[in-house]
Amino acid sequence: MPQALRQRLAEGQPSQAFLDGWPGLEVSASREPEALAAALADAARLDEAAGGSARAPASALCGAVFTPGGRQIFADPGFEGLFGRPTDSQAFARLTRQAARDGVATGLAEAHDGQVIAVCVGAPGSVQSWPLSPACREQLGAGAGARLAVLAFAPSRASHLAMRAADAFGLTPLEARLAEALLDSPNLVAAADRIGVGRETARDALRAAMRKTGAKRSPDLVRRMMDLMCGDHPPAADLEATLRAAFGATPAEARAAARFAEGLTARQVAEALAVKEATVRGQLKAVFGKTGVNKAKDLVRLCVEAGALATLTRMSETLLDTADPAGRLRIIPAADERRVAFIDYGPRSGRAILVLHGSSTGRTLPPAFVTLLQEAGWRPIVPQRPGFGLTDRATREHMACCADDMAAILDALKLPAVDMMARDASVAPALAFAERHAHRLRRAILVNAHAPQVWDEGFSLRTAVLRTFISRPHLIETFAEMMRRQTRTDTLRAMILGTLEDVEDDRRTADNPAVLAQLVRDAQALSSRTSAGFAAEHAYYARGWGPPAEVGGERWDVFYGLGLRWTGRQQVWRHLPNVRFHEHPHAGLLVYFSAPEAILEVLGPA
Repeated sequence: MPQALRQRLAEGQPSQAFLDGWPGLEVSASREPEALAAALADAARLDEAAGGSARAPASALCGAVFTPGGRQIFADPGFEGLFGRPTDSQAFARLTRQAARDGVATGLAEAHDGQVIAVCVGAPGSVQSWPLSPACREQLGAGAGARLAVLAFAPSRASHLAMRAADAFGLTPLEARLAEALLDSPNLVAAADRIGVGRETARDALRAAMRKTGAKRSPDLVRRMMDLMCGDHPPAADLEATLRAAFGATPAEARAAARFAEGLTARQVAEALAVKEATVRGQLKAVFGKTGVNKAKDLVRLCVEAGALATLTRMSETLLDTADPAGRLRIIPAADERRVAFIDYGPRSGRAILVLHGSSTGRTLPPAFVTLLQEAGWRPIVPQRPGFGLTDRATREHMACCADDMAAILDALKLPAVDMMARDASVAPALAFAERHAHRLRRAILVNAHAPQVWDEGFSLRTAVLRTFISRPHLIETFAEMMRRQTRTDTLRAMILGTLEDVEDDRRTADNPAVLAQLVRDAQALSSRTSAGFAAEHAYYARGWGPPAEVGGERWDVFYGLGLRWTGRQQVWRHLPNVRFHEHPHAGLLVYFSAPEAILEVLGPA
């Protein structure tokens, strides 16, 4: 392999390896494919702590500074709101002593109202990447004696996070209030009393909320709500280890609790672990005793929060997040017990158009583009495909799953048919929908459509990677997982700029800090949980995917920015119904940002 590529991979800096050594990537793939594959596989096994990024809601986090003996020196207002002003110096003493000895300690602490909260305690050398407040970090470094940081994570205590999650699932105000009350009420009766409704009304609302979320039991409803409330981050690397450390559980108890937290019943846990159901119930009972909770949903809530906190303190970068500035996030259950996410920009009175994201960006649309579409009478809706963002990975053939997920979105929104806009490699899922659900497609636009076995002739990082994928498809999965684990903001920013260097329009557009920030945020969110979608779709192209012979749609438009030097563009799409071709002399990958009016001219009014 070229020296720059080899050296950076050996140093455990795979992303930097490709930034420094990408010109030699294709050479390595052709001359030393086995060495490159082995290096990529090693890099894909790197812990995400080496370069991973996560986002967490600021309102769910709070911190404090303690001495190793357990005396509180400083606390954020949120920490005092949870735990009050301490009168017992021993409340955190066990964890602070452990952190002083081991560097980091994970455990549980009782809030002033009796609810159990997940906390992490760390020595100054262990908490550089923790999402501590500036005041907390300042106090940690002040004074002559040893000090420790304590970080608490309690999204279940943030009402607005519960309301945001409920809105994403499409719950009514009553269902949302009940779902929020269930997060910390001992049972349904107490939750009903808390929100002032009768028991039968509460039962009806609970059944409706479970149907909309795809939950089978109330603990599963809590799990699905909490998963959204905890932010964007990879799943816990080892939830069992976290539960052993935080709960003091035995290995067997942790195995049972981890699977129980995933939504399985005690019987299903027993089947998965090949033990008796009575054994599992005994193990769960022991975990209840060690955590101080006595309801299944409370244990699920605590497992989710403890696992998320362990991830947030392990990543090399945890960013504090707010809601997306525009568009409504929606989550719907799919027929195969998966969840499907999409962003609906509205308005409901507009003519619906599905706008498909690319391989790594496009989860959100440029604000100016959204405004133009809405002013022309359109209702843009951006589905997140299987294995991207918040949508679960495919459990069957990927393209069929993509198409059926889009049909499920139409069903949820009560839309008989829809228009569609697809860019780059998302044209393959678009055509799968047009084939499988031909009667539901009105018209479609393909923007910079990535044709099969055809590539841009440029010399950027992006084109080198694409050509390598086509020549060595077996590298795709390991490359995708390696990159997913390297999503620090600075690294992603450099990689995105590297992919845009071929086209002047793209370079100029990315000079806008707001544009670059949106691209980075999209790339992080689309790949935060899994690389399965990216890998699956690039594998289709690399292994010879071709467009279906017959598709629906009244008319198709194919748009190319000539800043991208694609070969063999038009002939691939000539069979599409009533197809028309359009070109823009300067546009590149960022055409939605740089020339939205050109896209709207092709699309026309709704």
